[in-house]
Amino acid sequence: MGKASRKKQERRSRRAAPGEIGTGGDPQNVSADALEALLRSNAPDELSLAGAYAFGYLALAAAQLNEDVPDWFHSIDPLDTLFLGTAWPKAFVDELQFANARDAWLRLLHGTVHGKGIERFVRETVAASEELEMPVDDGEFLLALTGRLASAGLDRRRLPRRLLPGAALQGCRAVCGPSPDLRLPEPPEDAKERVRQFWKETAESSWTGSTPRAILRNGLRRFKEQGLPVKKESALLLGALYAALLTKPGEPLDDMGEHAWTWAMSLDETSSLVPVLDILALAPELGLSVTETLGRLFAVPAFTQPIPSEALIWTSSPGLALPRLAFELGVTEVSTVDRTITPDLLDWVGMHARMDLSTTVRRRDVDDETSDDGPQDEDGPPAESDGQWDERREAVRVAALNKVRKKSGKTAASPGRSRPPVERIWNADGSSVVRFDEHRWQKLADGMEGLCREFREKFGREPGPDDPLFFDPDADEPMPLSREHFDDMLRDVADRAVEHGVDPAFLHAWREVGYVVTEENMSMFTAAEVLTFSRAVARYRQGRE
Repeated sequence: MGKASRKKQERRSRRAAPGEIGTGGDPQNVSADALEALLRSNAPDELSLAGAYAFGYLALAAAQLNEDVPDWFHSIDPLDTLFLGTAWPKAFVDELQFANARDAWLRLLHGTVHGKGIERFVRETVAASEELEMPVDDGEFLLALTGRLASAGLDRRRLPRRLLPGAALQGCRAVCGPSPDLRLPEPPEDAKERVRQFWKETAESSWTGSTPRAILRNGLRRFKEQGLPVKKESALLLGALYAALLTKPGEPLDDMGEHAWTWAMSLDETSSLVPVLDILALAPELGLSVTETLGRLFAVPAFTQPIPSEALIWTSSPGLALPRLAFELGVTEVSTVDRTITPDLLDWVGMHARMDLSTTVRRRDVDDETSDDGPQDEDGPPAESDGQWDERREAVRVAALNKVRKKSGKTAASPGRSRPPVERIWNADGSSVVRFDEHRWQKLADGMEGLCREFREKFGREPGPDDPLFFDPDADEPMPLSREHFDDMLRDVADRAVEHGVDPAFLHAWREVGYVVTEENMSMFTAAEVLTFSRAVARYRQGRE
């Protein structure tokens, strides 16, 4: 177990196990009694949402008692727990399959009476977290929540068996990959010329492009710089698109294939990007060359249209669905063990969740390579009607992973541009350092001295190592600048921006997404982050017209 996993396990060590459940009048015993009642009144095939949560909690507690806790169990929140209970006693291969299956199942429920129940569950979870002043993924909170679900009406309606994951996700793209019967589009008549122009595209034009075509070209350029045969191996195409769009430069290439596949399968099947991703996913298995694959991509309109916003964020990890749904319902923040998540932090949290998987994924890859091939666990995902499809799909994913792993030990390259004046250097674990050129460093030093001077004038002493330099000007003691104060400050500046020749759209976009992108700092962000900021700017500009 890695250091990060051990720390999380220590933080979650308070998770209650069945042996700790008792009776009595204190809140913990009341919750334990509620848990027992839900387990008695529900069965694996006859579950309410509250009952599903109870069985999910039981699965977590049983894993702890058996000392068989997967690393990713320590990142589970209440909505994850509920989904885990709907599938119990079946297991998931890993956290990636779990998260994609969870999101696909939630999409199936959306718009139904059971989807309304999920919304009520999310609201109840956030309200309980605020009332009890406990993070939503704290072990004690997971037990405490059981005492509130029945009274919230979440034990009244049973989920039909057809909506339980075992039946509802049979053959689902998110779990099983693209359909083996999928017919790929034929290349357009001018495909040869369009492919030729694709390879001629310059680095600057592809870096600033917002279409899958431009992003893929940039990713292939980065892979080529790593020495990968990008014109010969179609298995590299999906990884190249993913790498250029979502990865930080510090992410190991070892993980790229599996993460790219997981991201591609995570999108809703109705997304306009899915036909593009399915071509990239199936090309190696179908034996298509890079040229043939690109030709077919040009037959899909979405390949040359702006990439949809739903593809710009990583969702395939535990702990990400509940805050995302909460924000859609108007909740402003969700408290977790590690941090308080706000809407502008959701993509950042997803990135760190993905990068935290790196050590676990590499260890699992080593185990897979040294173990004998055997039949799939009967508790795994539902088998395809074509018994060979799972093997072919896995072969595609392994092939892509192995192609990328030829450069094992390297990390995703930075975009092929001249070194910027401000640059963030990323490590594989998600940590980073910022590098400034000499001119910017001097300006930064001058700015820091100004902040220290303001601190001395305000509090009459030198700032200490734990004192915030960006402090609340209205507080009598050094307090970090609150989000509300910062938002108000940006709003005030935006209101006066035009007077100073500044486009207020940049400031409003900064407030929305939580960061600002400029020509100088662009290399510090992924293409997805740049596109997200640019689209926020465009929305505010359109709103003024």
